[in-house]
Amino acid sequence: MTGIPYVEDRRKKMKRILTALAIVLVLAAVIVGVYVIRGYYHRVGTRPEPAATVSAVCPVMGTAIADVNKAAGKSVYKGKAYYFCCPGCKPEFDKNPEKYVAR
Repeated sequence: MTGIPYVEDRRKKMKRILTALAIVLVLAAVIVGVYVIRGYYHRVGTRPEPAATVSAVCPVMGTAIADVNKAAGKSVYKGKAYYFCCPGCKPEFDKNPEKYVAR
């Protein structure tokens, strides 16, 4: 026994729509689950982390040095430590420190 063609076509169309909707819902659940597991959901609306603060400035070039542990060089002059942005600045400073300290 065959059904009415119009009704059969509507059933097939409805089945396709429901299948597509189920796939979309499963994908949405997976995406939300990943965000929750990774902690993104909890970070929404929170303040961003503050930018790194500058801990030193190269006296020769005036370049900011974010981490003195990663500075290219260090010199101590009159009891104060000076940090450098590149290897070329340290010898330049050591030649005439008064010129750069006075800035």
